[in-house]
Amino acid sequence: MTSPALATTTTDPLSSPSSATQDSSAAAQTPLRWVTLCQREDLVPGSGVAAWLEADGQARQIALFTLPATADSDDLTLFAIDHHDPVSGANVIARGLLGDHAGEPLVISPLYKQRYRLKDGQCLDDETLSLQVWPVRLEGDAVQIQC
Repeated sequence: MTSPALATTTTDPLSSPSSATQDSSAAAQTPLRWVTLCQREDLVPGSGVAAWLEADGQARQIALFTLPATADSDDLTLFAIDHHDPVSGANVIARGLLGDHAGEPLVISPLYKQRYRLKDGQCLDDETLSLQVWPVRLEGDAVQIQC
């Protein structure tokens, strides 16, 4: 499956992964690098897909969301967010519904319907909850995440 060449908006939440539980001293010691997760043809515009990330001896599931170009922008926008739902304990976030709140894109967990902002992973329904997010980009046809 090939798609026309589109510009891509890279999401870069402060140039490093974010999480309420991240140890900033450990992050400062490990240099970040771009890792290929999948190919452009694996993405589904207007939807999420799950991807497996293995980096630095750790493995986890990532939810990749692709927001299609709009009338206002020709850019394809990518978001990488944790696939693990902290409320249900299941890896289901990529299956969530996309929406927006006050113009900000979000994903709604498919099980208990918590709303998480895609840009920073913050839950809008419970300020104590958040999902980790990563900078993501399209490099040629490779979808890459910074970790």
